[in-house]
Amino acid sequence: MKILRSLLLIPLLLLASCAGVSDLSPETAYPSHDARLLFYIHSTTYIPTDIRFTISEISLESADGTLTVLANRPSSVSSKELGRGQALLTEVFARPGAYRRIRFVISSATVSRTENHANLALPPSGGEVYLPFAVNLEAGESHVVTVAWDPSSSIEKGYIFSPNFRVQPQAPSARGLLLFISNSGSNYISIVDRSLERVIAAVTVGPKPMGMALNATKDTLYVVNSGSRNISVVDTVQFNIRDTIEITTGLDPTDIVFVQDADDAIEGKLYVTNRLSNDVAVISTVSKRVLKTIPVGTRPSHIAADPHRKEVYVTNELSNNLSIISTVDDSVVSTVRVDNRPTGCAVGDNYIYVFNEGANTISVISPSTRKVVETVVVIKPPRRGIKGFNERLFVASTASDTLLFFNRNNVVTRVIRTGRGPVGLSGDEDRNRLYVTNSGADTVSIIDPIGERVVGELTVGKGPYGAVRLDK
Repeated sequence: MKILRSLLLIPLLLLASCAGVSDLSPETAYPSHDARLLFYIHSTTYIPTDIRFTISEISLESADGTLTVLANRPSSVSSKELGRGQALLTEVFARPGAYRRIRFVISSATVSRTENHANLALPPSGGEVYLPFAVNLEAGESHVVTVAWDPSSSIEKGYIFSPNFRVQPQAPSARGLLLFISNSGSNYISIVDRSLERVIAAVTVGPKPMGMALNATKDTLYVVNSGSRNISVVDTVQFNIRDTIEITTGLDPTDIVFVQDADDAIEGKLYVTNRLSNDVAVISTVSKRVLKTIPVGTRPSHIAADPHRKEVYVTNELSNNLSIISTVDDSVVSTVRVDNRPTGCAVGDNYIYVFNEGANTISVISPSTRKVVETVVVIKPPRRGIKGFNERLFVASTASDTLLFFNRNNVVTRVIRTGRGPVGLSGDEDRNRLYVTNSGADTVSIIDPIGERVVGELTVGKGPYGAVRLDK
């Protein structure tokens, strides 16, 4: 019997390895009894003095004066490279408890003198810098620590390095300019302030977080945890976990969409693709239970929704088709044949766009006739995409590490490099920004869609997958 079970598992493992799971960072075990601290640093000066320094140690001081060393590996910082951006100093774990100060130990510092860098004297007391940091850490939580540095006022008497640091703990935010990033190789989501273009917070969820969806009022974010087969219900104002929903049917839940029960309803239904069991789980946000399991094609790879038509669209990667589900009775009402290996879909301007990674094509489908009305041939294998910015199409090619820009006539206007393994996209038309998650680089590319160029990059967790925008 054990041999039979092993044989049955082999096709599933082969299926997982050949259809895109292995291109994401592997799940990592994290200590649940500790708190995670993510130290980020950014410059507050537009044209900073060219200073370089090294932090050799970071410690936390508790209320009774006890020092706990968090990191003792050197972290180098350059004001010139940092510019107005943000860099991740380190990811560490700390014991739960109350803390009052942070200690940084500076081991070296230099400043540019014409073409050469001159050594700077270190701060007194062996390069130690103490800063107030009143925080109470709890087991299992994730916490972003923001270090704001002003290089222009960090040198005393022309030769002493006296870093002008301000440390800010993570705090709840009610601002509507947030971007949520699910890190599939970590067990937390990163929260980005789009106005600052910086990571400002993190929330611990379950293992291998993948797809995400906002509710109607945008105060709740649903995160699919593929590694634990459940959904974390995240409060988008307080940045904490409000609840957990168990996915009691299906195997390998990955992507998710939310559909309101009615146009003015707060609650609704969640549709979750199960990649290894070839079905979609329908979950009520009221009862937090699975209402129904809908069989679809082989290897459902992505899901999108059109709330106005009351339909959900599922691409089936190994059966080369698109399942159209009616949200009225939660049944498959049509199956549309597309090209080889459809790995994503997008809804826009009265059409459904299916990205066929195995055929280098995009199938354009009319939801009215439920037929392919156009096939667009592309030069890079398309994985995922979005429509926006005056009905333009933007397509990520995970296999080639590129982003393709299209005009309104579905003609490619430019191809640019992103980080390794681009997969998730989100657009902010008001701020003229595209955000692309790079699953193989642990970064998010910030892109100007009008200038068709990369303008920045953020470091997030391991294997970033989904990107969901929250507006005001």
